[in-house]
Amino acid sequence: MWSARILNSTIDPQWIGTHLHDHYGVAGSCTLHARGTHDTYRLHHAEQTTFFRVYRAGLRSRSDVTYEVDVLRHAASHGVPVAAPLARTDGEWITLIDAPEGERCAVLFAAAPGVSVDAETATAEHIIAYGQSIARFHEAMARFPGADRRGLASAELIDRPLRWLSPHVATRPDWRDTLDRIVTPLRARLEGPMGAACPRGVCHGDLHGGNAHWSADGVVTLFDFDECGHGWLAYDLAAFHWTAERAGQLDAWWPLLLEGYASVRPLSNAEGEALPWFVLARHLWQLGYDAWDNRFSGQAAAEADITRVLQSLEAHAEAMIR
Repeated sequence: MWSARILNSTIDPQWIGTHLHDHYGVAGSCTLHARGTHDTYRLHHAEQTTFFRVYRAGLRSRSDVTYEVDVLRHAASHGVPVAAPLARTDGEWITLIDAPEGERCAVLFAAAPGVSVDAETATAEHIIAYGQSIARFHEAMARFPGADRRGLASAELIDRPLRWLSPHVATRPDWRDTLDRIVTPLRARLEGPMGAACPRGVCHGDLHGGNAHWSADGVVTLFDFDECGHGWLAYDLAAFHWTAERAGQLDAWWPLLLEGYASVRPLSNAEGEALPWFVLARHLWQLGYDAWDNRFSGQAAAEADITRVLQSLEAHAEAMIR
């Protein structure tokens, strides 16, 4: 009999529910809500809903998760609407789970009020309010102590995606050549005078539009800060560019997002000029993430996603890199 190595186990929701009752003092029906980068469980109790995120082993360290919790607590304390973490009855914020693949961190979060908005329901008011909410978050985090404990710069936006891509690129010299042609000037921009001229601070890291809820009174609540870190503030706008483009709404939505953001925190000239490069960096990150995420779906799915995103990456790079 072989002894298998587990990549990512699925924990019994009933077991999760029992432990939430014992250690968080909440009771109710627990179900597996979603399997994405991490596993999220939904707990219905009384008239309240909470979400228990179990982070994948090896992807997020305890210090990474502590940083995320600290960012959310700071943002909430400064009036930024976020899905805040909830403490255990012993006052701790992070639970450690001994899973077959290794230690996994877990955090209980409040639900974000309101509803999500998609390409069919989004209005100009939604997009402007979203831009404003991003800027207010950035402004509030200017006073966050220890902001640079976790980075979101070229190591995370270039080196990490390239590591995720390396098993696939090894058998595709055409992909490797394309990436080399794009990554070399991108790195030079991010690590050179352009990057140095752009303000840095705490970023959400994944503001593609799906990590927010809009309430009836116009309040935008941000959630899923898993990718947060200290980086270029203007980069935080790049993820939405990707969403707007895929929805066929780039010309309509992108100016509205920038309008909303600038009404709270005006972009500098350096940031405006750097935005296309941050969009390119986001495309590269997405390319790497799809390669990593598809390790659970198989090689065929990974290659299909890589091919699609690489074509988009090339299209954006064509006009910039000559």
